[in-house]
Amino acid sequence: MKREILSAPGARKAKPKSLMREVAYQRFKAELFKRNLAPGQFVSQGELCELLDVPLGPTREALKRLEAENLVRLIPQRGIQIADIGVSLIHEAFQFRAILETAAIRHFVTVADDGTLGELEKLTTSVLRRFDGGGQTDPRLIDAALQVDWGMHDMIVESVGNRIMTSAHRQNFDKIKMIRLHGRSPRYLPLAMEEHLAVIAAMKARDPDQAAAALEQHLRAAERRALGM
Repeated sequence: MKREILSAPGARKAKPKSLMREVAYQRFKAELFKRNLAPGQFVSQGELCELLDVPLGPTREALKRLEAENLVRLIPQRGIQIADIGVSLIHEAFQFRAILETAAIRHFVTVADDGTLGELEKLTTSVLRRFDGGGQTDPRLIDAALQVDWGMHDMIVESVGNRIMTSAHRQNFDKIKMIRLHGRSPRYLPLAMEEHLAVIAAMKARDPDQAAAALEQHLRAAERRALGM
C-alpha cells in the first residue's frame, strides 16, 4: 500500500512558472518606476534575479516580453540594458500617444457623463490649488498630481473599449512614465494641470474637434518639456 505524502502544515507551494513570469514582469516595472533601475544601465541576469527575487527561468521569460515592449535590450556578452531615454524615444512615444489619444477623445466626448467630467475638473482644480499653496516639493502632492494626470489619459483611451488600443496605450505609457520619472523636476505639473483644465472645458462643451485640438496642444507641450526645450 502506497503512503500518501502530505505537505507539512504551512509549507509553501511552488508558484506556477507562468505566474512567476508575471511576477518578474511586474516587479521589473515597479523597480524601474521606483528609480532602482536607471535608463541605459547594464545589469546581469543574476543581478536582476536578486533585485526581483525571482528565479532565473521566469526572469528570462519576462525579459523576452520586456524586450518586445522596448523596455530592455538583451545584448550578448554585455547583459541587459535598460532602455535609454533619448530624443528618438521621446518623440516616438509622444507621436504614438497623440495619434491614439486624439482619436480616443473624440469618442470620450460623446460617452462621458457630466458627473465624470465634473469629477475630473474637481480633482484637477484641487491639485492645482495645492501647488499654488507652495507645495511643489511635497512628494505626496507630486504623486497625487501624477495620478490625476495619468488617470485622465487612461480614462479617455479605455472609454473606447478596444483591448488592442488599451494594451498599446499602457505599453507606451510605461515609456512616458519612465521619461517623466527620470527626467527633469516635476515643476511642469502645474502647467500640465492647467492644460488638462483646457481639455476638460472642451470636453464639457461636447466639441470633439475642440477637445482633440486642446489635447494635441497639451501633448505637444508635454513633449517639449520632456525634451527640455
